[in-house]
Amino acid sequence: MATRILQIILGIVGLGALALGLLIWTMGLNLYAIHMLFGLLVTLTLLVSGILAVTTRELRIWGIVGIVYAPIVPIFGLTQFNILPGNLHWLIQTAHMLVGLGAIALAGNLGTRALARKRAASGTAVESQIAR
Repeated sequence: MATRILQIILGIVGLGALALGLLIWTMGLNLYAIHMLFGLLVTLTLLVSGILAVTTRELRIWGIVGIVYAPIVPIFGLTQFNILPGNLHWLIQTAHMLVGLGAIALAGNLGTRALARKRAASGTAVESQIAR
């Protein structure tokens, strides 16, 4: 149940963070606070998904990757303004967008794998009940 709730939250805030980031980047709108809040929620979703995955033997490595990746998102997001200022700053903005998309994809991947594992385990349990 927790995994499904995390996936729903991730879908909403991930899309919101991406849309707001693109509006900030292309139109210069001052939506930084909301964008940062959504980015923080994506990061927290990734972190919680990683912690849940670490407790599962088959997902342990993916969970560790999620836990290590999670702090990279806000650190890079908060420091991006100071990196490569000037005409080439769009490279940093693109990298920031890719890091955010990576966080969304990784958290989604963790959730999908956890749900698939749960379905497989419940299918095995049903088969063993039928075999009795």
